[in-house]
Amino acid sequence: MFEIPQQVIHETVGGETMIVRLDSGNYYSLNSTGGQVWGFIERGATRSQIAEEFAGMYGLEKKIAEEKIELFLDSLIKEGLLFQNGASPDEANAYKPDVIRRLTNSFEPPLLNKYSDMQELLILDPIHDVSEAGWPNPKSEDGDGG
Repeated sequence: MFEIPQQVIHETVGGETMIVRLDSGNYYSLNSTGGQVWGFIERGATRSQIAEEFAGMYGLEKKIAEEKIELFLDSLIKEGLLFQNGASPDEANAYKPDVIRRLTNSFEPPLLNKYSDMQELLILDPIHDVSEAGWPNPKSEDGDGG
C-alpha cells in the first residue's frame, strides 16, 4: 500500500490529474493513464493489484503491465509524491477491484510531467502560512497566530 504525504495536494479535473508538492513548489500533471494509476493508489491498491487491473483493462501481458506501472510508481516515489508504507491491508480495508472492463488495445504508459517554474510563488504563498483564525491572519513570530 501507498501513502500520500501531507505536503502533497492533488485534484483531477476534466480527466487531468494535477499534483502539487507544497514544500518544494513543484507541480506535476499526469496523463490519463497516470491519473488512473493515481485513482487506484487513492483506493488503496497495491503495485500488483494496479498492474493486474491495467493488464485486464488494456489487454496487456501481465509482465508488461507490471514493468510500466513499476516505472511510474518509482517516479512518483522518487519525486516524494507518495511513499510505500509497507503495511499489508487487512480484509476490511483492502482494495476491492471493480468489474474489469476492457478499454482499448492502445495502452499509453502512465506519465508524470514535472514543472518547477512556479516554485518560488508556491513556496512563498502566504495563504498557507496563516493562524488558526484563517486568512488574512498570518502566524505570529512565536507561532501562536496572534
